[in-house]
Amino acid sequence: MTKMYRLDEFRTQLNILDEKLINILSERYQICRAIADFKKKHDIPMMQPARVEEVKNRCATMAKNKNLNPDFVRNLYTLIIDEACRLEDDIIDNKVENIK
Repeated sequence: MTKMYRLDEFRTQLNILDEKLINILSERYQICRAIADFKKKHDIPMMQPARVEEVKNRCATMAKNKNLNPDFVRNLYTLIIDEACRLEDDIIDNKVENIK
């Protein structure tokens, strides 16, 4: 087996994982859309700071337990949550229609 062939195998594995990550993010944002609808219907504020910190802390702990850098995961979840907040804001403020 050549070095480049083995490298291509690793890249193929990464590509498969990337697809799974994108699919999981898509599922996560579908749930965020449902949450936005619920918040809108029940006049619940979009921003829930305690929940944001809870998610970041829980995921940082999971990361540490899986031998990942907790700061990296916390930063990653900052991006993920920022996008969820933007999406919720757009739905709650009627800027976009929630596509189910």
